[in-house]
Amino acid sequence: MLPNKKIIAFDIDGTLTVSKMPITESMASLIKELIKKKMIFVISGGGFRQLETQFLPPFLKDEDLMPFINNLKLLPTSGSQRYEYDKEKKEWVLTDKEPLQEEVKDRAKKLLQIVIDSPEYGIPLNPIGAIIEDRDTQITFTPNGQQAPIEMKKLFDPDRKKREKIRAILAPHLPEVEILVNGTSSIDILPKGFNKAVGLSRLLDKLGLQKSDMIFVGDALFPGGNDYSVHEAGIETIAVGGPEETTEVIKNWLN
Repeated sequence: MLPNKKIIAFDIDGTLTVSKMPITESMASLIKELIKKKMIFVISGGGFRQLETQFLPPFLKDEDLMPFINNLKLLPTSGSQRYEYDKEKKEWVLTDKEPLQEEVKDRAKKLLQIVIDSPEYGIPLNPIGAIIEDRDTQITFTPNGQQAPIEMKKLFDPDRKKREKIRAILAPHLPEVEILVNGTSSIDILPKGFNKAVGLSRLLDKLGLQKSDMIFVGDALFPGGNDYSVHEAGIETIAVGGPEETTEVIKNWLN
C-alpha cells in the first residue's frame, strides 16, 4: 500500500543505483509507476550532468510517462539546484539554485590542490576522472577521481578519518561554506548551512507543503551519513542497505 504522503523522496547512489552506475530498467519501471501516483523528488550530491547519464535516460524515452512528468523533481548538488521538465522546450531546466560565490570556489580549489600536493593526506597519484569538480553550486573533492571503481573508493577512507582530517584543515579558511564528508569517498563544499534536508525543505516551502507531507528513502541515514540531515530535520525516513532493499520497499508499496 502506498504511503499516505504527497511526496516520496529518494537518494540516488546506494539507494536507487549502485554508486555512479546507471539506474536499471527494473528500478526505472518501479519509479515510473510511482510517478503516476505521487510526486517524486530525487536528490543527489552529484551534479545535473551526472543525473542526465545515471538516472534520466529511461524516463525520457517513455512517452506514456510524459503526462505525469511534472510529478518528478530533480535536486542535484544536495538540493542547492532544482530542475523541472519544461514541456514546451522538451528539456529539463534549472528553476532555482543557491549561489556559491566564484571567489569562494576559487579559494576552495586552491586549498584542495594544496591537499592533493601534500604527501600527508595520501591522495592517490593516478586518479580516474576529475578529483576536483566545480558543480556550480558545489565543489566536490573525490581523491580517487569521480570515475574510479566503487571498490577503490571504499578502500581510500572506510572510516572517514582521512576526510575528516581534510575537512578540519579546510574549515578555518572557508568560513562561508558547509563542508560535508559525503558518499563513499567524497567531500562536498556547499553554501553555508546547506545539506539535503535544506534542499528538500526549500522545495516543500515553494509547493506550500509541510515536512509531514514527505517520506524519504536513503542508504546513509546513520549519524554522519549524507542523508542523516533529513532524519534530523524531522522528515519521516526509511533506511535501506542498497538498491535491492529499495526495490522491495517500492514493490510493497505498489502491491
